[in-house]
Amino acid sequence: MRTAIALLAILGMLAIIGTLLPQIPQNPRGVMGYVLNHPTTAPWFARLGLFDIFSSWLFVITAVLLYTSIGASLVVRIPAAWRRGRETAQRNRAWWAEVASIIFHGSFFILLVGVLYGKAAGFVGNAAVVEGQTFVETRASFDNLSEGVLAGKHAGFTVQMDTFRATYWPTGTPRDFTSRVRIYDGGQLVETKNIQVNHYLDYGGVKIYQTGYGWAPALKIETPDGRTVADGPVTFVGDPQFANGVIKAPSAGPTSQELGVAAWFLPDPRLSGNAISPGTPELRNPLMLVNLYRGDLHLTQPQNVFSLDTSGMDLRWRGALRVGDTVTTPDGYRLTFSRLAQYTDLTFNKDPGVPIVLAGFVIGLGALIVSLYLPVLGPEQRLAPPRELI
Repeated sequence: MRTAIALLAILGMLAIIGTLLPQIPQNPRGVMGYVLNHPTTAPWFARLGLFDIFSSWLFVITAVLLYTSIGASLVVRIPAAWRRGRETAQRNRAWWAEVASIIFHGSFFILLVGVLYGKAAGFVGNAAVVEGQTFVETRASFDNLSEGVLAGKHAGFTVQMDTFRATYWPTGTPRDFTSRVRIYDGGQLVETKNIQVNHYLDYGGVKIYQTGYGWAPALKIETPDGRTVADGPVTFVGDPQFANGVIKAPSAGPTSQELGVAAWFLPDPRLSGNAISPGTPELRNPLMLVNLYRGDLHLTQPQNVFSLDTSGMDLRWRGALRVGDTVTTPDGYRLTFSRLAQYTDLTFNKDPGVPIVLAGFVIGLGALIVSLYLPVLGPEQRLAPPRELI
């Protein structure tokens, strides 16, 4: 039991890490923002699996050892309690407390069944939805999706993102962020609700959580011959007061004339002469810093959508744009900061194992209370040794 308690403590610490660090299944953009902002610690955290803590080798090994310890104790305790229970004289308060303790430890296996079934028959998906846009709950629509082997068809309902609002404390830390959404099913409006931190939306057995948010500036890029090769909101990652994004426009021309943009958005920049630094995350005097590159985007190789490989590319223009600004580069490319929107990062979670987990928790909690308090309800009683050992 001491071993099991120590392993439970380790699992608890790992769960705390999973709460403090963004996790890939629920918030991949948050993970990418952390990686970009912490280049020293992020690679080590990734090697240890801390960005997907509940699937990491450290968590799995600890959980296996915990259940091995609990199972080994039950193998010894259950036969002993059975032998004592066969004799009426042995069925005192201490014996019932022992039975309750065995049920408590056995409830861990009910929890395990619920978790495994939920993982096998459910799914976790992630999608960034920009204000004014919709998301259809189908496999192809998710930015990131993890399904169990028994997962069935998706419901196919539509989420309409009407507005997103964020408020901040005077220190600049987020105070609250709210997504106003509408749910359509079969073309009919079925629900309208605000999704906030710790206030999810539950529809059709799918829980929709808000796990992050960010800016989605739209940079329109036109080639010298008048073609529009980019014009739409792009999700920026990182801290809201200094977020960065990438735009790739392979349709701008041949491989040597593809366009790529590395940009940074500052909602409230601090200007001192020619120096620009991040301010607060509130939208007061928005500014986008743009680097336009031309050359090979290396799209034939696997790459991160949130980063731009500028090797073999030439910097064609560098500058700052405010919403509504337009600039024409010396090469004749036309850049327009056309509009600014926000996006919310939604996590869709279907977990049919929750009722089993809840049942295991209730059974375990009830048995724990009985095992702890039953012996103190009257004079202390001790289990007599089995008759065959007397």
